[in-house]
Amino acid sequence: MKLAKIGIVGLFILLMTGCAGTKVIVQQDYAQNHSDKFEHKIINQAKMNDKGMAVFKDRLDSQLSLLDGAQSDEATREVEVTFTYYRMRHGATRALFGAMAGTDNITSTVIIRDRKGGKVLGKIKVVSKNATAIGTTRGLIEDHADKIINFIRSSKS
Repeated sequence: MKLAKIGIVGLFILLMTGCAGTKVIVQQDYAQNHSDKFEHKIINQAKMNDKGMAVFKDRLDSQLSLLDGAQSDEATREVEVTFTYYRMRHGATRALFGAMAGTDNITSTVIIRDRKGGKVLGKIKVVSKNATAIGTTRGLIEDHADKIINFIRSSKS
């Protein structure tokens, strides 16, 4: 009987962790040049709170600076991130109710443009979700930013 309960709990955990993760939908591939230098523009249509936005900006800034290849101070590419949906459960709610409290969700569209002509060079939609009690808000936001950086770096999610 004890083994059956452990098995059921294990199965439940596996099912619930399948509900967490980040999905990248590539709408237009992007191929990074080694000489590209990036700046970003963030449009907060979803009204992400200041704390979440600070976590996202910190992660995006630190990772974009590692990609910069140009020697000049002028950016050659603009990464425009538009948050279209943002919902995060309070940490206590997540811990007490887990999946029963709904799902954390961040959805954004990302457009990479040439700074001089404004031509769209790449476009993706990024959807990050977590229905479990496992993980943190910070971790989900940072993973969202990392998926954007991975797309810029390799055009793969």
